[in-house]
Amino acid sequence: MAQRLGDLLAGLPVARTAQTLIALQKRFDAVLPARFRGEADVVAMEEGELRVLCSNGAVASRLRLEAGALAAQLQGKGLPVRRVNIKVKPAGRRIQPRKPKSPMSNAARQAFREAADGLEEGEVKAALEKLLRHHQN
Repeated sequence: MAQRLGDLLAGLPVARTAQTLIALQKRFDAVLPARFRGEADVVAMEEGELRVLCSNGAVASRLRLEAGALAAQLQGKGLPVRRVNIKVKPAGRRIQPRKPKSPMSNAARQAFREAADGLEEGEVKAALEKLLRHHQN
């Protein structure tokens, strides 16, 4: 007999865990101040500790101040929460795209070349030559 895909998936441990987290998130959002909804995600519940990841440090700091009250409110709703552990979501490594270098005009290049040629050896001359090498065609 053919079973529905939803019925098959519902029996998997990962699906039960996901359903549990979704239910916990709904109950957590119900006690969370409205301005923080969507900024804090329930990620686990183990041995009375509800673990929450926040979108940024400011939200995490504010919720840490309210962690005791949040735990008490969740207990009042029938959840066995002794403690709410608030952390900041680890940020993925953000790679900044390299900006294309702005082209230096021929007149500017010539002016820098003349300035460098008129200087004695030293840091300023070395810096101008490095700049000119960087902006070669």
